[in-house]
Amino acid sequence: MKITFIAPGIGLYGGIRVIFEYANHLCARGHSVSIVYPIVPMRLGQHSLRTLARMGLGFVTNVIQGVHIDWFDLKADLIRVPRLTEKYIPDADIIVATMWETAYYVSKFSKNKGEKFYLIQHYETWTGPEKKVNNSYRLGLKNIVISTWLKNILRNLNAPVEAVIFDAVNLGDFYSDGRKENDRIRVLIPYRKEEWKGTGDGVKAFEYARQVHPNIQLVMFGLNKGAGVPPYAEFYRRPFGEKLRKVYNSCDIFIFPSHFEGFGLPPMEAMACKCAVVSTDVGGVPDFTISDKTALLSPPYYPELLADNIIKLIEDKELRENIAKAGYRHIKEFTWDKATNELEQVFDKSLVDRYSDA
Repeated sequence: MKITFIAPGIGLYGGIRVIFEYANHLCARGHSVSIVYPIVPMRLGQHSLRTLARMGLGFVTNVIQGVHIDWFDLKADLIRVPRLTEKYIPDADIIVATMWETAYYVSKFSKNKGEKFYLIQHYETWTGPEKKVNNSYRLGLKNIVISTWLKNILRNLNAPVEAVIFDAVNLGDFYSDGRKENDRIRVLIPYRKEEWKGTGDGVKAFEYARQVHPNIQLVMFGLNKGAGVPPYAEFYRRPFGEKLRKVYNSCDIFIFPSHFEGFGLPPMEAMACKCAVVSTDVGGVPDFTISDKTALLSPPYYPELLADNIIKLIEDKELRENIAKAGYRHIKEFTWDKATNELEQVFDKSLVDRYSDA
């Protein structure tokens, strides 16, 4: 098959990594895969002055960087285009929108560009007008969602769901290399400036726990070190690959404080590295965790409840080790081979239906 993914950009984000993982696995199966993205990256639809400035920075970065990424070993063809208009898009058997804004472009393409799919990785209402986001699910594309939570959202909007395919973890990149006991408990929180990511709640939870156990160490990582990173935190800027794996392996507890989440790659990666996970019970998290067995879960917006679970793991070494081991065993079921099998089957069925109707 010839397969085209339409991406909003090629920045180091979880949703882009998912596209790249699928692209690599499809290439390994003999398919011809292209990833098309605009030279001015789509900055989540909301054109505030700050966002326009980021778009300009993204444009400059794309020009300097060229068709190259340093954070992922991509095997597919990467195609940068002036605009996401049809004349710049290669003909294919399958074409996949990957963000609400790209869905509007794909919906207008001719049949020569392929059977039209929409890989929905989040309910992206923070990125643009809610009405446009909701309408993107009803454009006639075949909607593939990555979590039960998203499936339920689309069904409540009377939008069709072609398939639910869970995200996965690359076990070749994320694994435990034999843990050494730390002198003090190290607690890891991913840093994101978006409020819905809940970083502030995670830091509050850590500080509540530190009042009880002053010797614990806060570790954080992110694209950049922003105002939400406390001065006492050990911070890693833009880690990926082996560096990120080592960060996970150096920590005992991983905190995922998101307010809502399409799926959640970081806690999956932490589990693969045998790091005990404490998370909010949101979005796709219940699809890859078992509460009180593979992770400790609590409702969003309550940092004190996150803190209670952190304290439980600090004070009960056996529980911390059991959660980490059970999480590791469970997350190994979520492989990219399995996810790609499901995606490939959906594509194959669509082409069979297309040619049988012709």
